Amino acid sequence: MSHLPIALLLLAALQGMAETRSIAIGGASGSSWQDGGGQIQAIFPTGARDVERGNTPGGVIDFDPEGRVGWIFPQNVVEGTNLAVGILGRGGSVTSPTVLEAGIESQLKTMIDGDGKTALERKNVAVIRGMAMDFDLGARFGVHRVQFFPRNGHPDFPAAPFQEDFIRGYELFFNDGSEETQGAGGPEWRSLRLDAANQDALVDLSIPPQFVRFIRLQSRTSSGFEIAEFRVFGTGFVPTAEYISNIFDLGPDLGLWGTIRWVEESVGPAGFASARVRTRTGLDASPLVYTRRFFFEGVQVEVPWKKNATVEAEGGEVHLDQVDLERARALFGALPLEERNAISLSLDEYKGLGAERGNVVADLDAWSPWSSPYDLGTLLTEAAIEDSQLGVPIVSPGPRRYIQFRIDFLSEDLEAATGIGPLAFTVATPPPAAQILGEIFPRQVDLGKPVDFVYAVMPTSIRRGVDTGFDGFEIATPVRVEAIESIEVEDADGRVEAADFSRADLSALPATDATGRFAIESVSARRFRVRFPLIAESELATGRTAQLKIRFRSRVLRYGTKFAGFAFNSAEGDVGQEVVAGNVAALAPGDDDMAAVGSETNRGLSVDVPLAGNSALLINVRAQPRPFSPNGDGINDATHLYYDLSRLVSPAPVEVEIVDLAGRRVRRLFSGLQGGGSYAMSWDGADASGVALPPGLYLVRVTLASDAGGESAVRAVELVY
Repeated sequence: MSHLPIALLLLAALQGMAETRSIAIGGASGSSWQDGGGQIQAIFPTGARDVERGNTPGGVIDFDPEGRVGWIFPQNVVEGTNLAVGILGRGGSVTSPTVLEAGIESQLKTMIDGDGKTALERKNVAVIRGMAMDFDLGARFGVHRVQFFPRNGHPDFPAAPFQEDFIRGYELFFNDGSEETQGAGGPEWRSLRLDAANQDALVDLSIPPQFVRFIRLQSRTSSGFEIAEFRVFGTGFVPTAEYISNIFDLGPDLGLWGTIRWVEESVGPAGFASARVRTRTGLDASPLVYTRRFFFEGVQVEVPWKKNATVEAEGGEVHLDQVDLERARALFGALPLEERNAISLSLDEYKGLGAERGNVVADLDAWSPWSSPYDLGTLLTEAAIEDSQLGVPIVSPGPRRYIQFRIDFLSEDLEAATGIGPLAFTVATPPPAAQILGEIFPRQVDLGKPVDFVYAVMPTSIRRGVDTGFDGFEIATPVRVEAIESIEVEDADGRVEAADFSRADLSALPATDATGRFAIESVSARRFRVRFPLIAESELATGRTAQLKIRFRSRVLRYGTKFAGFAFNSAEGDVGQEVVAGNVAALAPGDDDMAAVGSETNRGLSVDVPLAGNSALLINVRAQPRPFSPNGDGINDATHLYYDLSRLVSPAPVEVEIVDLAGRRVRRLFSGLQGGGSYAMSWDGADASGVALPPGLYLVRVTLASDAGGESAVRAVELVY
């Protein structure tokens, strides 16, 4: 029999119970990279109107290379491999922009079929000079050799004797496939070899190893010719490769994201290769939108809904194909997601459209864009991959039902590559609430000056029997918070409980109120966490919403500082739910949100400082206490130097040193890179060797070097005994 109090048993029955787990792919214990990991097959566009299923766009990923079980690497082409025979399988192509005759496509493909008995024949046509044959390898490869020849023109390919029908003049062009070399009309070609009087049936060109994707062979002859095989020999690691996981379905209860972590290793010259991991999250099972084309009042339009789709509107049923496009799009966009998906084109329906196919585009309504690459920092070992405290937090929005990751492999050297072994990420389901809004006020403050803020939180929906509710909240701050004044909870029935922490010592935590129901649990350099009675009921749709308000004092050091907030259920693990910026309430005079209470806003959690006026990057420099007396009595044994770095976009070099009145440096306290924030360091009155300095007046000098120029600040400090 359970010994839990009846109230706790009732709460457990009413609220959902969360589960936190790690999902792993690769390595010895994760699902296989070949299987894609998630439950829903990955789909990716291969052109404006084409999509493919699979996990390796371009097909240039090696699985379990050289005995590395559970690893993936960008493809390493064994020298002597003919890349041309795999062109079509990789999504590449062979075309001729200068020949329009029927059947030319099938003829061109005979050059890359690996069969020396078939050939492209251009011997009985009127126009030959200038014919271009374009080869798209389907991905970028290291290439060191190109061959082409007629039937019976190569000793390894005996065939009918057409070896004298070789091309008598040609020019060969390359393009490396990089973005900057792609023009409006296609690749920008670089001529590699011109031979207007070729005498060789077997053209065998060795070239300096280089990255190539597109190749053009152009005839420079009026004589008939044929080509049985066009061969492209690769070498080294491909410069770019991509792996896209399947979509992971967390179920209708939705999921929160913890950390993502992986094991990686680089081979070849150091510093020339990398692997970039990104995530995205969604509300439905497809991150793509499929469109169809049709003519409306003489104008061709592209729309994402099915043919003859209807919606209910004021005045009755509306056929979306029969009304003004702007109105149709507005009606479609206003539908709840489930209803919109019911009339949207599916992949199978899209493939059946034929010539009516429109473009395929990313669904940025139901899916987030791919995140910025995650910076893992310290490399992990396979033994540590299951530790959910390691890795980096997933920044893609949650709670959501679906999550997907991708890995981009990059290399700048044919011999360099980075591979990925096991990868794991942490999920928690269900979340504290289906959605939680957050708002801060004021949202315009003075640079670097202490400000009293109020941070309000409102769950718009805590699903009864599903969501866990929350009793903890964490706020990210630009600098260490100076005071936490109060915590207040108003429940869905309007009852208010509050605790006053205005006299709390933030250096001696946790601090609890007299009831034990409220607490300041922790304060660190850039965040703080509080606890309060569980918020377990809130529903905007019924008008019964709960609110949490936290009042604290902090400073802002740059324009557009976001005070991110995270809700936690203390009994359900340490994966927090990030709040969404919104209009929670009228927090004070001047809080004049135009959006309705309970709706999302763009700037509800961002605080600005004036752009004009003070442009200093190094501010609030001070030394305390002064004087100080390092005599070992425990009173003022060290002085502390404080300073703020404001407006910095990226870390910059900073030096902090102690100098005497003659300008001689007696101690360097810090030298290195620092980003925007508040910093503190101490000096115990000793020189660099640890020897106590004589009493007197010394200067503390802080120097910042930035793109905007150098800044320096000097403060005096008295050393006494």
